[in-house]
Amino acid sequence: MDFSEKIHIGELIAVSNVYGLTPYTLLLELEKGTIEVFLSINEFNGKYSDTTDLDWCQLNNGKVFSKKLNH
Repeated sequence: MDFSEKIHIGELIAVSNVYGLTPYTLLLELEKGTIEVFLSINEFNGKYSDTTDLDWCQLNNGKVFSKKLNH
């Protein structure tokens, strides 16, 4: 997935702090698909409206980052 157009460095740093990761580790998780980025809450809800096994955060610009929970 090409997420380079969706994420700015400040967002990368902020979200890595939320998930307790380094920015580099967050990039690796994005590449693996373990963490996803959505441009809006509607885009996120369109894919995961009924899913409860996700940890997600929404930035003040509307972008949503989701991470699959480890069970």
